[in-house]
Amino acid sequence: MIQQLWSSTRRRSGFTLIEVLGALVVFSVGVLMVIQVSGALGIQLRYAAVQSEIVVLANERLDSLEATPFDSLTVGQATDVTVVEGFTYGRQTQISEVTPVLYLIVVTMTPSGTGAPTHSATSYKSAVW
Repeated sequence: MIQQLWSSTRRRSGFTLIEVLGALVVFSVGVLMVIQVSGALGIQLRYAAVQSEIVVLANERLDSLEATPFDSLTVGQATDVTVVEGFTYGRQTQISEVTPVLYLIVVTMTPSGTGAPTHSATSYKSAVW
């Protein structure tokens, strides 16, 4: 009776090698999944940072053109190149005449390669009536 009580107590007091190995496998799979998710999150954060920066650059150009007097604006297109977070962007500014007293201004940020976001901002500038 004492031998039977002792052996059942001994079995319940610890983990077997198989249980420990199984727990390590489950833990390892969980850690690998977290690492993969964090890598994907890093890529998304970089994409968001690039997108925020190109929005700022396009809106700065648009704001400066809106602040320019109407008579100083010329109809046409201008392009310059800028680098944002390692991506090369062409910033294209297009001023079109809608009416003799109204211009359409479009600023477009276009990457030279693939995998980077694009952005376009539009505004109107009118002459003083």
